[in-house]
Amino acid sequence: MKFDENKIEIAKKIYGMLPRWKLVNEILTDFFNTNRSNSSKEIILMKIALVDSFYKTNLKDQISIAEHISGLHSLDESLNRGDIEIVEKIAKCNNKYFVSFASKFCHFHNKKSFPIYDQYVCLSLKRIMGWKGREYHDFFEAIAKFKIENNLTNVSFDDIDKFLWLYGMMDKLKNNRMDLNREILHVYSQNKELFQMIH
Repeated sequence: MKFDENKIEIAKKIYGMLPRWKLVNEILTDFFNTNRSNSSKEIILMKIALVDSFYKTNLKDQISIAEHISGLHSLDESLNRGDIEIVEKIAKCNNKYFVSFASKFCHFHNKKSFPIYDQYVCLSLKRIMGWKGREYHDFFEAIAKFKIENNLTNVSFDDIDKFLWLYGMMDKLKNNRMDLNREILHVYSQNKELFQMIH
């Protein structure tokens, strides 16, 4: 099955109907843009708290993670040039692998270079691409391959993310699963035909 820019545009239209998600994105984008440098442990901790709170990445010890991130060599340079290895370095902390959080932390520093690692995006990649990885570099390669195979190389990671995120939710939406965000459930109930057009 091929996916074209029309499906991406439909996903963007649906995303535009989610004002709460848009607000969260804007708050994070504004804060990260205003505080690009990570030279202050306090600023790093505030970024961690915002990402963890809004995206529910389930971090148990934000202060420990802030100390870990502040100790990474050439952090800002790696984020600015889009070095995907920095996601792995941030994710591996206290013998755990916080890849979802790390991808979001990096994404809001540099949206052009770091796609968000999300359970629904992963589900989409498994269904569409047969992806079976877990680490971020495998995830990144799968999204890059998805873009190439569908002639979507000019589409941003941000817009690809919106499409794959919604595509991955479709089974739960069709089955009226209540463990999804209420805003998304409401928009789906009012726009089922539009949602079907991305699947």
